[in-house]
Amino acid sequence: MQEFPVTATVEESQLAGIYTVQDLIEAVLQSAASGAGGPGTRPVFAGWKAILAEEPSPNEVAALAEPQPLSDASWHLVSRLVQMVARDRFKLQVRGIEKLPKSGPYILSSNHQSYLDAAILASVLPSEVFAKVFAVGTSDIFGQGLMLRLARSLRVVVVDPDANLIPAMRAGAFGLRQGRALILYPEGERSIDGTPRVFKKGAAILSIHMQAPIVPVAIDGFYQAWPRNRPFQGFAPLSITFGDPIIPPPESEASEAAYEKLTAELRARVVKMWQGLGRQASDKT
Repeated sequence: MQEFPVTATVEESQLAGIYTVQDLIEAVLQSAASGAGGPGTRPVFAGWKAILAEEPSPNEVAALAEPQPLSDASWHLVSRLVQMVARDRFKLQVRGIEKLPKSGPYILSSNHQSYLDAAILASVLPSEVFAKVFAVGTSDIFGQGLMLRLARSLRVVVVDPDANLIPAMRAGAFGLRQGRALILYPEGERSIDGTPRVFKKGAAILSIHMQAPIVPVAIDGFYQAWPRNRPFQGFAPLSITFGDPIIPPPESEASEAAYEKLTAELRARVVKMWQGLGRQASDKT
């Protein structure tokens, strides 16, 4: 990975456009060439390793920083009720749950089909995993009032989708350093037609730098139950499959090529499992 002196600076306004290491490199080179510095700038370090090592602000990780045993117990009970309803009304089928790592931090990465995804995925997790799982949500849903309080009690880190990626990545790294499990949808949004879309590299970046395995997860039927931009359609059969954890390469090998390779492997595994779920559904009809 290309290295830069820690004295390189970038305008705060430029950070909103930084989404990859290449963006970071170009911003630093431009700053170094112009001799930028002073008011309105901040240090930029070499690559994601330094960025993820920085402590997030208390507001960014309020959902993770404070113990909340009463809330955790209540949501655990709710999650078991959600699972009961999903198995009864949606005929939910779950496979591969035994493949979840027994300890340490890891990332659960699934294709994304509907509003139901996260609630039902969390509901099938073993109690010891549910107790340490967290997620990242957008401020357009959880930004204020009751929804913000709900997000914090559910250990959802709220980020502004129109702001830069860095605070969300720092919050993810913070939770993984605590040994938690992160639910992260690499598509970044719900599919428009139920098929897996392009995967972004956030999961791969966190996996490599935090040395956290990625557990690929495939879901099917959720789009039929509640498709994007449409009302709830009914109790369609749902399926979830957990795959074998993907072990990241050593952090010393971090690069754009490594992020892309791991992202491609993750997507290939999710798509293969998702296609398998589709074949199983067809065989039953």
